[in-house]
Amino acid sequence: MNIEEKIALSKRPVQFIAEGNFLKLYNQSLYVVEQLLGFNLKVTAKYIKKIDQIIVCGGFPTRSITKRYPNANPNLTGYELLGDYDLSGYELWYQKHCQIPKQKTPQSLLTTSQEVNEQLNEFRDMNKPLTVQHLLFLQSWQANKSMVDSAFIQALKNYFSELH
Repeated sequence: MNIEEKIALSKRPVQFIAEGNFLKLYNQSLYVVEQLLGFNLKVTAKYIKKIDQIIVCGGFPTRSITKRYPNANPNLTGYELLGDYDLSGYELWYQKHCQIPKQKTPQSLLTTSQEVNEQLNEFRDMNKPLTVQHLLFLQSWQANKSMVDSAFIQALKNYFSELH
């Protein structure tokens, strides 16, 4: 199943899409599970170049579906949870998860996908090709690996923050 199909499925009532031993939720389905049903999941924002869109996703092991959601019905793609859910808060929730985490430095922070695209265009003009994924990684990276990795990533962050 391609990403377009997963995104389309996720607009319906809650769709738990089977991917290996996990059930993944995307966009609206993830919003319902996390915000309306109160299931705390790690939400990850990813830029998908193929569809030129940032998606949010999260998941959990398939074996826990019946414990957490006994009313979930198996289907061809995984499971679904029927119901009439209020999606009025979805856009605000989505925007919150698509923001690059703010940091104290550098001063110019990226906060929206439009600003990410503007930043990418500036880097392209300087022959510094970075993707949205690169920017997201660099801005959210925290030192917790080897000293070589830490020094390298910190040097990259410093280099690109000095361009402003």
